[in-house]
Amino acid sequence: MSSPDGNEPIADDELLYRRIPASMSWYTEAVLSPMAFRPHGERDVDGISLWRAKHTSIEQAARGRPGKQYYVAVLRAGDLMAHGMEVTATPKQGEPGHASLPALNSENRRDPAALDLQGLLARQLTVRVEGPFRTPDSS
Repeated sequence: MSSPDGNEPIADDELLYRRIPASMSWYTEAVLSPMAFRPHGERDVDGISLWRAKHTSIEQAARGRPGKQYYVAVLRAGDLMAHGMEVTATPKQGEPGHASLPALNSENRRDPAALDLQGLLARQLTVRVEGPFRTPDSS
């Protein structure tokens, strides 16, 4: 039984989601760019964000800025771990399914090893990409 707070270890068979802004054209004509996994400046200090499917629906993972569209890359945790990547449960208030990939963080985002991991995630480890999903406008 899963823990409601999201702190339980991530299992090999868990699906993970990565939100991708449609406006950036990082997913076009069934090709996913490694840029979809690039850490952002100060936001990804502890690693890029992922969401655990056991706690978060794909529609919830796709929510971003109001009125914007997002794709969602689907990955299998065990595939990442088999390539030496640690996937860490990092639940946040209201987001028990939040997880992080510490190997890709704001500090190392320009390192050749990090760029290689981004390519591996985009070209080999993404199971599929779904969407686009539109975040509702705020009222």
